[in-house]
Amino acid sequence: MGPLDIALAPWRVARVLFRAAEDLNAVAERARRDPDPVDEARERLDALFAQVEALLAAIRSADASALKLATGGEDLLVVTRELDSTARTIETGGRDLRRTGETLDAHTQELIAGGQDLTAVAKDLADSLRVVRAAVPRLVEGMDSVEQLEDSVETVAETVEPLQGVAKGVGRMSERLSRRHP
Repeated sequence: MGPLDIALAPWRVARVLFRAAEDLNAVAERARRDPDPVDEARERLDALFAQVEALLAAIRSADASALKLATGGEDLLVVTRELDSTARTIETGGRDLRRTGETLDAHTQELIAGGQDLTAVAKDLADSLRVVRAAVPRLVEGMDSVEQLEDSVETVAETVEPLQGVAKGVGRMSERLSRRHP
């Protein structure tokens, strides 16, 4: 260090002190304008704690909803099992109903066939009744005398003979129907 450096040293010290004062002034000014970092950190922590509490409340709510959902799921499972059982019962009943319908259909066919036979027998009976009706006035007229009565008896015998065949047909039909439907 030379004599010039020593002579200028107070000047340089003053200049450094002046710059330090300006820098200190700038720092103080900034400290007055800017919030305190500790206060800012507290505010941020308070906001963070509020968010954590809101998150915990949301988690609790979601947990309660999940429990309700699980309970509802169990109830739904019970109802589903009951519904499955009911569906199986309906399916079994449907099969039984179909079989019964097929059996009834077979019986219906038999009744239709038997009805045709009965219709034929009824026609025979109607024809025979016409003969009987025609014979009745003659029977009434023939009551006056025994001779007329004998004639009328023969007429009745002739009328009744065809009815015997019809009566046998009705008997056979009755036996068939009784055998088919015990």
